[in-house]
Amino acid sequence: MRRILNLILKTVLVAGIVVLFIFANKKQDQTTCQEFVIELDYNGGDALVSRIHVRQLVTDAGIKVKGEKLGEIPMAQIHKAIEASPFVKKANLTMDVNGKVKALVIQRSPLVRVIDSKGAHFYLDCDGKRVPISHEYSARVVVASGKIESESSITEQTNPRQKTEEYKKLSPDLQKVYVTSRNLKNDEFLSALIEQVHLNQSGELELIPKIGEQIILLGDTTHIKEKLEKLKIFYTMGNRNEAWASYRVINLKYRDQVVCKKSIK
Repeated sequence: MRRILNLILKTVLVAGIVVLFIFANKKQDQTTCQEFVIELDYNGGDALVSRIHVRQLVTDAGIKVKGEKLGEIPMAQIHKAIEASPFVKKANLTMDVNGKVKALVIQRSPLVRVIDSKGAHFYLDCDGKRVPISHEYSARVVVASGKIESESSITEQTNPRQKTEEYKKLSPDLQKVYVTSRNLKNDEFLSALIEQVHLNQSGELELIPKIGEQIILLGDTTHIKEKLEKLKIFYTMGNRNEAWASYRVINLKYRDQVVCKKSIK
């Protein structure tokens, strides 16, 4: 008998909670939106968009938020409109009982600014996604230029169950640029040292430092971590007597050695 009473009590309690939840939802649906708040998370990178830009995305989609009843605001459409922007990685939308609608917008983080062989300008973000140049801000990132063919030969993913990393969908030249830029960004010393990645006429990667007139010949991205580590050691050790300043070319293509060519005066 006691077990039956406990079961009835639990059933009544659950039913009561469900009724209260439905009542609260109905009340919230009838609440008028007092404020549409947009928060931007730049994902550790430079800004490319503003709150005004995000708000305009919603306006251009023909959606009104402030002053509307919460139950009539098309949250899914707002989410779709914001995430349609090439600058946006992800958007999270919430609403509360006080009539506030909030959009937390996570921006794509620019990694490198590319100027390809046809003169087109765009960014690659930290995931390897192409991002257009912003009309609002300019990101302070390494620049890649030279004989860069940016058209990709990959048209579709052959196996939908197998997830392909974003950067592997890029053209071979852009993959080189991405891998090199990513490794530079991940190292505080190299990130401060290098200002440009250049793809020469032979299709080999060159690095241009912020100081000095050297060309650092990287070759390709094979064993790139080892090559960049050699470069760090070279600059750190050579800085004691500034010997590196007398070289025109610093060649990292060969394993276990750095081959230097002096400037001709």
